[in-house]
Amino acid sequence: MPATGRQEHRPAAVAPLYAGLVVLAACTACAAATPPGGTATLAPAVVAQTATSTAAARAAPTTVDPWAVPATITPAYLDRVLAALDHIDGNAFRDARAHDAITPRFVELEEAIRSGTHELALEEEMISSEVRLRWPNIRAVPGDRVMTVQTLLPAPPPCVLAAVAVDFSPRTVGPPQAYPQWYAALAPDVGTSINPTHWSLVDDGFETDGGAPSPARACAIE
Repeated sequence: MPATGRQEHRPAAVAPLYAGLVVLAACTACAAATPPGGTATLAPAVVAQTATSTAAARAAPTTVDPWAVPATITPAYLDRVLAALDHIDGNAFRDARAHDAITPRFVELEEAIRSGTHELALEEEMISSEVRLRWPNIRAVPGDRVMTVQTLLPAPPPCVLAAVAVDFSPRTVGPPQAYPQWYAALAPDVGTSINPTHWSLVDDGFETDGGAPSPARACAIE
């Protein structure tokens, strides 16, 4: 699983401003309440309002993207991205297996992790083959395949290309099928609720000659 790998190229600003306005109002009240040569005494209501506004400003939530792309792509970072993409792919595969068909949910999930229509068409072709053959060697509830980076390869930026080890055993029964060297090419993508990683797969599979794909070809979105 799949029966044949890739037989061709696969390819918070409001709160601080409000606090500042309150402080300005407090200073105005301070000037009005201070006799010449004396010390300022803030009105209790102003003190309370200022304290509340300051606390609110400090408590204002900050948004941190857990999937922010680092300046340097490392194998460890890419492993994390691939694990997330493999899980989404696993959800798509499980939905197709449960319904014995290419479902709208399968298409939605695969579209979220794959760049270009060619990649999606290859996944649909694979599912059609499984349905036709009655899911040979596939678990009733398949797990996620696992891709792990072995080597990062040169690629035209911003594409990232890697030779990866791929493990389909969580998805299959019986002895694992051996494949030629597997490769994954990823292109930057917008983060979505389905796929928050900011990456999608441009190329996902192997070459029939067992060699590495051309970086330019692997990174071409079709």
